[in-house]
Amino acid sequence: MNKQRLRRMAARAFSDALLLIVFVESQLLACPVCYGDKNSAEVEGARWAILFLLGVTGTVLSGVVAFVLHVRRRSRKAQDGTVDVRSSN
Repeated sequence: MNKQRLRRMAARAFSDALLLIVFVESQLLACPVCYGDKNSAEVEGARWAILFLLGVTGTVLSGVVAFVLHVRRRSRKAQDGTVDVRSSN
């Protein structure tokens, strides 16, 4: 794709999203659960679900960061010649 066509597509997508927000604004303000009692079981369940998903995401991202740091450390040791790359440690 050329840049001009890509810009036109992005502008079209942006304008479509803006029109959707303008014409469906009342539907986007809150979910049906939030319209009710703030202390209801559904809202409490939604809060716990959000916290659980944030915890899962944080755990997975922490694992990715730990792995990248591990590979970086081993790479530096291999460049220094202090570790044999073929070994399991």
